[in-house]
Amino acid sequence: MSTGPAFPRAAEIEHSLERLAELCEDPTALVYERLFELQPEMKPYFWRDTNDAIKGEMLSRTFGAILDFVGERRYADHMIGTEMVTHEGYDVPREVFVTFFDVVRDAVRVGLGSDWTSDLESAWQELIAEIYRFANLTPRSDVTNAFHQPRMEAFRRGEPIS
Repeated sequence: MSTGPAFPRAAEIEHSLERLAELCEDPTALVYERLFELQPEMKPYFWRDTNDAIKGEMLSRTFGAILDFVGERRYADHMIGTEMVTHEGYDVPREVFVTFFDVVRDAVRVGLGSDWTSDLESAWQELIAEIYRFANLTPRSDVTNAFHQPRMEAFRRGEPIS
């Protein structure tokens, strides 16, 4: 049972992505040109992607996550956190991972050209701020978690875990 969109400005985000699809057959190049402009150290991670299939799949999954995040939010909030941890395993810092949503916004802005409005800008800014809030709630995999540290130490000593 749906209770409506999780993000109050969902319609604006959805409209911008629909319009992008009308204006730009494949926005993959726009997105990754912007990513490599802002985060040039990410380019070597795509050395095997000679036909842009990996980039295209990642972008498709990102669009799906954005639409779910602004919509019913059935999985996207968890997926973003999970993918952040997964990407840490690829040595992509979470601080870089979350900027991909900024990159997508920038590419949508370029793709829409004169169709981009100040209302879309503020809707995307609010969306990205909310995504960052969720991302900041994701436990880090690259540092010791203060909550679990005493339990792990007790476990290593062979003591019961409470």
